[in-house]
Amino acid sequence: MGLQKYRADLSEMQKDGAIIKSAQWMGGPSLARIDNCRLADLQGDMRGIVYIQGEPDTLFSIPAVTRIMGKTVKGFVTTDDDGNLVFRHVYYA
Repeated sequence: MGLQKYRADLSEMQKDGAIIKSAQWMGGPSLARIDNCRLADLQGDMRGIVYIQGEPDTLFSIPAVTRIMGKTVKGFVTTDDDGNLVFRHVYYA
């Protein structure tokens, strides 16, 4: 079983080069995955595929996971100062 929880029907390019993939529902598009997403707060300019894992828990963040060097890292997707979606890891799970 993979990390992707929701289907990805639509694609859209972000200003920083990340590709936002969404599921098309009756209520409108819902974020499912981000390819080439910037992994904020990590050393260097790391990027990866980030999978959405649930509904937004606040106005600012959406639970998500990614894989770094074979390990699953939990965190959340939020926006940076430029308005791009980025992944931020958490130390607790």
